[in-house]
Amino acid sequence: MYLTIRAIVFGILLSFTWAVVATAQNGGDSKKNNQSNTTDQKSQPSTDAYYLVDSLNDGIPTSDSSPDLSTPLATVENFIFACREKDFARAAQSLNFKLIPQDQRDQAAYLAENFYYVLNQRLWVDIEDLPDRADGQVINRIGKQDPMAGKPRKSIRLGVINIDDWKEVRVRLQRVKVGDGVPIWLFSAQTVEKIPALYQEYGPSWVEEAMPAWAKTRLAGKVPIWEWFALFVFVAAGVCVGYVTQGVAGYAILHRQRKERLWIERLIDDLRVPVAVASAALTTYLLKQAFLSLTGPVNTVVDPVMLLVVVGAIAWAVLRGLDVATSFTMDRYVNTLKDDIEGAEQGLLTKISIARRLVALVAVFVVVGVVLIQLNIFDAVGYGLLASAGVTTVILGIAAQPILGNLLAGLQIAITQPVRIGDSVLFEGHWGHVEGIKFTYLTIRTWDKRRLIVPLQYLISKPVENWTKVNEDLTRPIKVYVDYTTDVQIIREKFQEMATQHELWDQDSEPIVQVTDCSDESMEVRALCHAKSPADAWNLHCEMREKLIAFVQDLESGKYLPRERIRMLSETAQGNGKQASHSDR
Repeated sequence: MYLTIRAIVFGILLSFTWAVVATAQNGGDSKKNNQSNTTDQKSQPSTDAYYLVDSLNDGIPTSDSSPDLSTPLATVENFIFACREKDFARAAQSLNFKLIPQDQRDQAAYLAENFYYVLNQRLWVDIEDLPDRADGQVINRIGKQDPMAGKPRKSIRLGVINIDDWKEVRVRLQRVKVGDGVPIWLFSAQTVEKIPALYQEYGPSWVEEAMPAWAKTRLAGKVPIWEWFALFVFVAAGVCVGYVTQGVAGYAILHRQRKERLWIERLIDDLRVPVAVASAALTTYLLKQAFLSLTGPVNTVVDPVMLLVVVGAIAWAVLRGLDVATSFTMDRYVNTLKDDIEGAEQGLLTKISIARRLVALVAVFVVVGVVLIQLNIFDAVGYGLLASAGVTTVILGIAAQPILGNLLAGLQIAITQPVRIGDSVLFEGHWGHVEGIKFTYLTIRTWDKRRLIVPLQYLISKPVENWTKVNEDLTRPIKVYVDYTTDVQIIREKFQEMATQHELWDQDSEPIVQVTDCSDESMEVRALCHAKSPADAWNLHCEMREKLIAFVQDLESGKYLPRERIRMLSETAQGNGKQASHSDR
């Protein structure tokens, strides 16, 4: 079953990887271009890397100078530098107003100003990564391989800005050509069309508009003074909320008198730090989202970091809660390894232990995923990176087989439960109790206090004796070797007498004594010891063996102990044909 599950999962991973690679290599670039094309933009054959349009930016105010828009880098630089110089009419030359109504194009400079404000707030454009070629080609550099290298492009995505947490605006550059003119690069018509919505979402708040001019002076990270001050105030408020939360939790612990609810105090004590951190981070994050939008690249770092702290603290609190529940239950039922632990409780503990680790693993993936989504990492890498990393993904998948195998083995153990926490097992000659089940291994505490660490994948592929799988009672054999002249019935009666009088004997079972084997000098007598637990069975059969051997030794002064018989033939006896003498030893 395990091998089947492993093969299916690994096959799915390989199939998915190759499907993504094929999609990326064959359809990724085509998909991007199709999304960027509109009904009034007629694309040329694939050999022409530009969009052919009938007209361009008719009706917008003209600028005193003609900007350089021949390359993606030149277009972005013209827009940024012109906006910094407050020449928004020249900055508007970098925008494609094809989808803006004709009667609104006189507001081109105003739209350019609004677009610059939004970009400054929400998008970090690294101009060093923009190609400075008319055909938009990129050149591979040492340590950075681009799958689009050497291919002419007519559309380049700079990033994504979210609206209302579910609408996305893709900020793109497109290469367009009017008639027989020279192709130029502009911010796409689809991007320009969304400027009013973007500005409405991320435009200056009433707080920013009320600030005096000196408070808007930009300092470190190109962030105004008032924004740094507001961020400091919000962080201080969050810290205060965290301290109050921790103080309330401490007060609740000190003033509880009900000792029978000790686990509640333990839960509160373990949760107060992560809950305090989560409260502080969440308060700071909500205040910032409501009243503050940091300017420039600082915002692209602060938001994900704050969200990481919030999500991480919540995940920390959840894991702490699971830890308390697991530890409390194990302290009560398992850590003492009592023999009266119920099978249902063992199964529950096993499921809790494995579920806790699976939840921890999921929590890590969720935290990392949230941060990557907030950073738009998936949008940044695009299909090209997936295509270039396809082979690497397959190699990593093969290398991760042992880890994946152990994780799947842990899931299989949780479902089928061949062993459970607290079970008494014999594995490859080592007897002990299952002390814990981790992500990838299982711990067996042996009878001599050693810890045997067994990988889960190895465990389920090898035979293991579980002495408490169905019930606790166990039978242990005793083997005693006696002479052929021994009356076995005497031994049987003595064993029955000793068994019924022993406190560890399971009174529901009858003492059994049998002759199970023989050799040239002796016969093997086996007595079966029955006890209600593996530990009792071990101690019982050791004591009964000792007493049974002592009984045989004392029986007629050891007459029935195993002995070796030697026949001695003298030369005279051999010559006269007389019966040879013999002696016992």
